[in-house]
Amino acid sequence: MKINKIIIAGYELSGLGGMETVCSTLVRLLRARHPGIDISFVFFKEGNATVCDDWLAHSNYSRITSGIRNTKIRRLSFANSFRKLISREKPELIIALDTLSCFISNVARQYTLQKPVIFSWLHFSTHNLYKAKYVKRADYHLAICSEIAEQLTAMGIEDGRISTIYNPIARSPVCIPRPPEGTRFIYVGRIIADGQKNMRGLFDALAQTKGAWTLDIIGAGADTEMLQEYAKAVGIEDRLCWHGWQKNPWSYIRETLQTTTCLLSSSHFEGFCMVLAEASAHGVYAISSNCKTGPADIIQEGVNGNLYPTDRPDVFVKHLQEIVNGKTLPDSNIIKQAIEPFYEDNYTLEVLRAFARAGLTFTE
Repeated sequence: MKINKIIIAGYELSGLGGMETVCSTLVRLLRARHPGIDISFVFFKEGNATVCDDWLAHSNYSRITSGIRNTKIRRLSFANSFRKLISREKPELIIALDTLSCFISNVARQYTLQKPVIFSWLHFSTHNLYKAKYVKRADYHLAICSEIAEQLTAMGIEDGRISTIYNPIARSPVCIPRPPEGTRFIYVGRIIADGQKNMRGLFDALAQTKGAWTLDIIGAGADTEMLQEYAKAVGIEDRLCWHGWQKNPWSYIRETLQTTTCLLSSSHFEGFCMVLAEASAHGVYAISSNCKTGPADIIQEGVNGNLYPTDRPDVFVKHLQEIVNGKTLPDSNIIKQAIEPFYEDNYTLEVLRAFARAGLTFTE
């Protein structure tokens, strides 16, 4: 079946996260390869939260709303409205961004003459998802990392219906150099003390690291003031530089910071951990927790970084201390080559192969 129309469906996104970036990139890559393709977004909106639609500036999108309080009936209301949209726009393919959208898309399709193929495209481990079983309502599945693919298989989904495509990373023409002396660590992401990002654990590890080091922090979050106070409590506040949220963090690093030694990530869990791959794309070594999911796909031990078990902060400290002590790091170009499967050209080919497995192509 030839693809003329794709709908990407999901519960409303804030407009400031990594999912928005990946969605925008996929749309851009598909349009670049097949300029005539029609791709639009449909969002299921609950509540009155304000979101930022700037990332949708070059895309067609619509929202389906419902004031029904009962959650089960509200989902059926969403499905009924989506049914009408499917009948009107006649997509060959629906890509569902979350488990509930898999369910809604499946119910909507049952009551239309048009029978689009439904792909799931989950961005977090199924272990952390509400109604994870609903992912099985999709026909095929795009997995952003090997561990999510394994989780889908464990749920009884056939391997032939799962494609591990990772997430797309742009090739960078430049390498960010290391400082001539001292160690300059960097953190890029949301400022969360505990929970997902575990920055308190990062500060604890750095407090045990001896020698000349500093940490640049790029990001924003509700825990900023708390962590600034915590940095004082553990005696590292003078080594930290808070840069706030930056729209294009790697451009900021290249142009403003100009040098960095190593990126750090201490997360308890991730979906893919894009920042690790972005670091490698710029020739920057990384140390990360081996959390679920993503880092194990990105980091090749000793090539573009190091992993440590989430329950072994002592191993994290060991890796940090080795860097500060002058450990010889691989050449930046070797680091860049370590993530070859994630670069946009290879990513696009994997997406097209996934569609082809479902009998969908962009040519007759």
